[in-house]
Amino acid sequence: MSEPSRLGLLHRFLSSAILPPLLLWALFCAALGSGVAAYLFRASADATESIYARAEAVASMAENTLLRTFEAVQGVHDLLQLRQSLLEANEAPGAHAIQTHVAGLAAGGRFGIQHVSVTDRDGRVVWGTEPGATGAMIGDRDHVRAHLRGAAAGVVVSPPIVAGAGRRWGIQASRPVRDGWGAVVGVGVVALDPLTLSRGLGKDVNGASQVAIVRRLSDGAMLARSRDMERRFGEPPDPDHPSVVAGRAAPAGRLGYTGVRSRREVMGAYRVPEGLPVVATAAFGLHDERAHFRQHATAFVVAAGVMMLFGLQVALSWARGRRLRHSLQVEAARDPLTGLLNRRSLHAQAARMLAAARNNGQKAALLLLDLDHFKAVNDTHGHAAGDAVLRDVAEVLAREIRHDDLACRWGGEEMLALLRNCDLRHGEERAAKLRAAIAAALPGGVPGLRVTVSIGVAAFPEHGAGLEELTKRADTALYHAKRHGRDRVVCAAAA
Repeated sequence: MSEPSRLGLLHRFLSSAILPPLLLWALFCAALGSGVAAYLFRASADATESIYARAEAVASMAENTLLRTFEAVQGVHDLLQLRQSLLEANEAPGAHAIQTHVAGLAAGGRFGIQHVSVTDRDGRVVWGTEPGATGAMIGDRDHVRAHLRGAAAGVVVSPPIVAGAGRRWGIQASRPVRDGWGAVVGVGVVALDPLTLSRGLGKDVNGASQVAIVRRLSDGAMLARSRDMERRFGEPPDPDHPSVVAGRAAPAGRLGYTGVRSRREVMGAYRVPEGLPVVATAAFGLHDERAHFRQHATAFVVAAGVMMLFGLQVALSWARGRRLRHSLQVEAARDPLTGLLNRRSLHAQAARMLAAARNNGQKAALLLLDLDHFKAVNDTHGHAAGDAVLRDVAEVLAREIRHDDLACRWGGEEMLALLRNCDLRHGEERAAKLRAAIAAALPGGVPGLRVTVSIGVAAFPEHGAGLEELTKRADTALYHAKRHGRDRVVCAAAA
């Protein structure tokens, strides 16, 4: 073909009616391809974040299960310590009543408790809830020996072991029993059913591939697993498991590793419950969890023409993400037990309130509350009753303040209220009303239990220009209230 002929063909093609549609189609394909690629890249990141967020939620649920269980265990240990004190005081009826109560807990399997025992200084059982337990030597067990040698002062949790008259698998939580001078005179042992604990971790919540696992931080021994725990009994410990290594370094975080047995990629999160030598892990199989994303990605590439339907799904996913982020923000700002603001959130909101009061020439009052003899409530009635008291007192506090005032759990049994547009005199009046309301509410629901509070009051700007200064002055007033009999309101002195 000659050069003029080729030029003619090119000219006819460029001037034909097919070129504009082809160009538009090419532009559309390029735009659609770029949009699909950008969307899939972002969707992949969102899917990964969603997996981590669900893993953190599951790990948090497992942590709460552990805390509730071990609060009950600590309560039993407190009863065993009280039993020792009664025996030293020759109060045999009281000690017998405690033994009967503890035996009832074990017989009923409350909180997953299998059996309870107490040893002497040599590790020989002197009392136990199982028939024939008395006289058995258990001082050779690592978790018991650690207390007898003075190597452990708090709770030590054993790996699952076969023990007791029924030769059942159990997890033993031990704590030293001390005499009136603080010397170790024995060890209290509370055996828990690992299967009961495993069932409490949850069953396939929000996904078929997730597993909640509890391990010892010391050696990586598995204590509980939300699925197939029976097949894990006797399994060798894994001290180098990623969740165990991470738990030793930080109290919470995210994980990504390759499973030793399955050789599959795993994503998850972990949490170390405060005061417990264990780590709770939520593990997700990456392949299974991302299967849903892969299906939608394939459908999106194959059927790009159904963008409206797919856009609806994206909008719903975005809304779910916003709800999740909002929920996490609310949880981050609130104390989980009382529902009041936590310290971090209070500092931010108090700074804004006091700045507005300063600009408008208004007053503000700060009330610092402390529950009187709260330790005695925990020691006498158990931590569950103590938690109920804190919740009920917080409810009274929230009810007595105005909607635009601030209420915070300041720490332990201390709570704080910052009252908007309120001078020192009115702050004292409202504190007195609050003190009376708490006393009248009978918080905790325990018959015969009377709870009172001492309150220190400081005023803005007389006693300070910021939250820290006001809190210090209110704390000093609270100290005077405690020293002068408790169950009273004391205002900060003039500067």
